[in-house]
Amino acid sequence: AVVSTQSGHYGRDSGAAGVLYQTIRETAELDASTVLLDVCCGTGTIGIILSKYVAHVHGIELVESAVKDAKQNAEKNNVSNITFYTGNAKVVTPRVLKAITKTKEGRIVAVVDPPRGGLHADVISCLRNNEMITELVYVSCDIDQIRNNIVNLCRPSSNKYGGLPFQFIKAVAVDLFPHTRKFEVVFHFKRDRLPSTMI
Repeated sequence: AVVSTQSGHYGRDSGAAGVLYQTIRETAELDASTVLLDVCCGTGTIGIILSKYVAHVHGIELVESAVKDAKQNAEKNNVSNITFYTGNAKVVTPRVLKAITKTKEGRIVAVVDPPRGGLHADVISCLRNNEMITELVYVSCDIDQIRNNIVNLCRPSSNKYGGLPFQFIKAVAVDLFPHTRKFEVVFHFKRDRLPSTMI
Protein backbone atom coordinates (compact mmCIF):
# COMPACT_ATOMS: atom_id res chain seq x y z
CA ALA A 1 0.00 0.00 0.00
CA VAL A 2 1.13 3.54 -0.69
CA VAL A 3 1.43 5.49 2.53
CA SER A 4 1.68 9.26 2.74
CA THR A 5 4.87 10.39 4.45
CA GLN A 6 4.19 14.12 4.73
CA SER A 7 4.97 15.60 8.14
CA GLY A 8 7.56 12.88 8.78
CA HIS A 9 10.81 13.97 10.39
CA TYR A 10 12.92 13.46 7.27
CA GLY A 11 12.49 13.17 3.54
CA ARG A 12 12.98 9.73 2.02
CA ASP A 13 12.68 8.96 -1.66
CA SER A 14 9.66 6.66 -1.91
CA GLY A 15 11.40 4.00 -3.99
CA ALA A 16 14.49 3.83 -1.81
CA ALA A 17 12.36 4.01 1.33
CA GLY A 18 10.58 0.86 0.19
CA VAL A 19 13.93 -0.94 0.37
CA LEU A 20 14.44 0.37 3.91
CA TYR A 21 11.01 -0.80 5.07
CA GLN A 22 11.55 -4.20 3.48
CA THR A 23 14.88 -4.46 5.34
CA ILE A 24 13.15 -3.64 8.63
CA ARG A 25 10.50 -6.29 7.99
CA GLU A 26 13.11 -8.92 7.14
CA THR A 27 15.19 -8.01 10.21
CA ALA A 28 12.43 -8.09 12.83
CA GLU A 29 11.24 -11.54 13.87
CA LEU A 30 7.49 -11.03 13.82
CA ASP A 31 4.54 -13.37 14.21
CA ALA A 32 0.81 -13.25 14.89
CA SER A 33 1.35 -12.96 18.66
CA THR A 34 3.87 -10.10 18.47
CA VAL A 35 3.09 -6.63 19.79
CA LEU A 36 5.02 -3.97 17.87
CA LEU A 37 6.12 -0.82 19.70
CA ASP A 38 6.92 1.86 17.11
CA VAL A 39 8.81 4.69 18.83
CA CYS A 40 9.16 7.98 16.94
CA CYS A 41 6.71 6.61 14.40
CA GLY A 42 6.27 9.78 12.33
CA THR A 43 3.29 9.36 10.01
CA GLY A 44 3.03 5.68 10.86
CA THR A 45 4.60 4.17 7.75
CA ILE A 46 6.67 1.47 9.43
CA GLY A 47 3.88 0.38 11.78
CA ILE A 48 1.30 0.31 8.99
CA ILE A 49 3.54 -1.77 6.73
CA LEU A 50 4.34 -4.23 9.53
CA SER A 51 0.79 -4.38 10.93
CA LYS A 52 -0.19 -7.37 8.79
CA TYR A 53 2.54 -9.47 10.44
CA VAL A 54 1.71 -8.73 14.12
CA ALA A 55 -1.16 -8.76 16.60
CA HIS A 56 -1.12 -5.02 17.32
CA VAL A 57 1.00 -1.92 16.72
CA HIS A 58 1.46 0.92 19.22
CA GLY A 59 2.95 4.05 17.60
CA ILE A 60 4.41 6.95 19.60
CA GLU A 61 5.15 10.33 18.03
CA LEU A 62 5.85 13.83 19.36
CA VAL A 63 4.48 15.84 16.41
CA GLU A 64 0.70 16.15 16.60
CA SER A 65 0.23 16.77 12.87
CA ALA A 66 2.24 13.63 12.08
CA VAL A 67 -0.02 11.56 14.35
CA LYS A 68 -3.06 13.01 12.58
CA ASP A 69 -1.54 11.92 9.24
CA ALA A 70 -0.69 8.51 10.71
CA LYS A 71 -4.29 7.90 11.72
CA GLN A 72 -5.48 8.94 8.25
CA ASN A 73 -2.89 6.65 6.64
CA ALA A 74 -4.03 3.71 8.74
CA GLU A 75 -7.65 4.35 7.79
CA LYS A 76 -6.82 4.70 4.07
CA ASN A 77 -4.94 1.39 4.20
CA ASN A 78 -7.70 -0.39 6.15
CA VAL A 79 -5.39 -1.07 9.10
CA SER A 80 -7.37 -1.51 12.31
CA ASN A 81 -4.80 -3.15 14.64
CA ILE A 82 -2.84 0.02 15.30
CA THR A 83 -3.02 2.72 17.99
CA PHE A 84 -1.19 6.05 17.91
CA TYR A 85 -0.17 8.20 20.87
CA THR A 86 0.93 11.85 20.79
CA GLY A 87 3.64 13.05 23.13
CA ASN A 88 7.28 13.03 24.12
CA ALA A 89 8.65 9.48 23.88
CA LYS A 90 10.29 9.66 27.32
CA VAL A 91 6.86 10.38 28.86
CA VAL A 92 4.56 8.29 26.67
CA THR A 93 6.68 5.14 26.21
CA PRO A 94 6.56 4.04 29.90
CA ARG A 95 2.79 4.56 29.98
CA VAL A 96 2.21 2.56 26.80
CA LEU A 97 4.50 -0.26 27.92
CA LYS A 98 2.75 -0.43 31.28
CA ALA A 99 -0.61 -0.80 29.52
CA ILE A 100 0.71 -3.49 27.17
CA THR A 101 2.24 -5.40 30.07
CA LYS A 102 -1.01 -5.34 32.04
CA THR A 103 -2.97 -6.79 29.13
CA LYS A 104 -0.29 -9.44 28.51
CA GLU A 105 -0.79 -9.03 24.76
CA GLY A 106 2.35 -10.99 23.85
CA ARG A 107 6.08 -10.55 23.30
CA ILE A 108 7.06 -7.04 22.35
CA VAL A 109 9.30 -6.07 19.46
CA ALA A 110 10.37 -2.42 19.49
CA VAL A 111 11.22 -0.46 16.35
CA VAL A 112 12.80 2.93 16.97
CA ASP A 113 13.36 5.43 14.19
CA PRO A 114 14.35 8.63 15.99
CA PRO A 115 15.60 11.96 14.63
CA ARG A 116 19.32 12.30 13.96
CA GLY A 117 20.26 12.87 17.61
CA GLY A 118 18.85 9.53 18.77
CA LEU A 119 16.65 8.64 21.74
CA HIS A 120 16.61 10.34 25.14
CA ALA A 121 18.44 8.32 27.80
CA ASP A 122 15.16 7.89 29.70
CA VAL A 123 13.61 6.12 26.70
CA ILE A 124 16.59 3.76 26.44
CA SER A 125 16.25 3.05 30.17
CA CYS A 126 12.53 2.31 29.75
CA LEU A 127 13.18 -0.10 26.88
CA ARG A 128 15.88 -1.85 28.89
CA ASN A 129 13.74 -2.15 32.02
CA ASN A 130 10.79 -3.85 30.33
CA GLU A 131 11.99 -7.37 29.64
CA MET A 132 8.86 -8.22 27.66
CA ILE A 133 10.76 -6.44 24.88
CA THR A 134 12.78 -9.33 23.51
CA GLU A 135 13.90 -7.69 20.30
CA LEU A 136 14.72 -4.18 19.10
CA VAL A 137 15.29 -2.75 15.64
CA TYR A 138 17.00 0.66 15.60
CA VAL A 139 16.98 2.76 12.42
CA SER A 140 19.49 5.59 12.18
CA CYS A 141 20.83 7.98 9.57
CA ASP A 142 23.77 9.08 11.74
CA ILE A 143 25.53 6.31 13.63
CA ASP A 144 27.96 8.73 15.29
CA GLN A 145 25.07 10.53 17.00
CA ILE A 146 23.52 7.34 18.43
CA ARG A 147 26.69 5.76 19.78
CA ASN A 148 25.63 6.29 23.40
CA ASN A 149 22.19 4.78 22.69
CA ILE A 150 23.81 1.62 21.35
CA VAL A 151 26.23 1.37 24.27
CA ASN A 152 23.44 1.81 26.82
CA LEU A 153 21.22 -0.79 25.19
CA CYS A 154 24.01 -3.35 25.50
CA ARG A 155 25.81 -2.37 28.71
CA PRO A 156 25.60 -4.63 31.81
CA SER A 157 22.64 -4.04 34.12
CA SER A 158 22.91 -1.06 36.48
CA ASN A 159 20.64 1.13 38.60
CA LYS A 160 19.76 3.27 35.58
CA TYR A 161 19.74 0.57 32.91
CA GLY A 162 18.03 -2.43 34.45
CA GLY A 163 16.84 -5.63 32.85
CA LEU A 164 18.88 -7.88 30.65
CA PRO A 165 21.19 -6.08 28.23
CA PHE A 166 20.42 -6.38 24.54
CA GLN A 167 22.87 -8.23 22.34
CA PHE A 168 23.89 -6.83 18.97
CA ILE A 169 22.96 -9.25 16.17
CA LYS A 170 23.67 -7.41 12.94
CA ALA A 171 23.56 -4.10 11.07
CA VAL A 172 22.38 -3.56 7.51
CA ALA A 173 23.20 -0.37 5.60
CA VAL A 174 20.62 0.96 3.13
CA ASP A 175 21.64 3.57 0.57
CA LEU A 176 18.79 6.08 0.45
CA PHE A 177 20.90 8.96 -0.80
CA PRO A 178 22.78 7.87 -3.97
CA HIS A 179 26.02 9.67 -4.83
CA THR A 180 26.38 10.99 -1.27
CA ARG A 181 28.14 9.71 1.83
CA LYS A 182 24.82 9.47 3.68
CA PHE A 183 23.03 6.19 4.33
CA GLU A 184 20.65 4.62 6.82
CA VAL A 185 21.54 1.69 9.06
CA VAL A 186 19.13 -0.89 10.47
CA PHE A 187 20.52 -2.33 13.73
CA HIS A 188 19.13 -5.57 15.15
CA PHE A 189 19.29 -6.38 18.89
CA LYS A 190 17.86 -9.31 20.85
CA ARG A 191 17.69 -10.62 24.41
CA ASP A 192 18.22 -14.27 25.22
CA ARG A 193 15.09 -15.09 27.18
CA LEU A 194 11.57 -14.00 28.05
CA PRO A 195 11.02 -12.12 31.32
CA SER A 196 10.84 -13.82 34.69
CA THR A 197 9.12 -10.69 36.04
CA MET A 198 7.04 -8.00 34.44
CA ILE A 199 6.86 -4.32 35.21
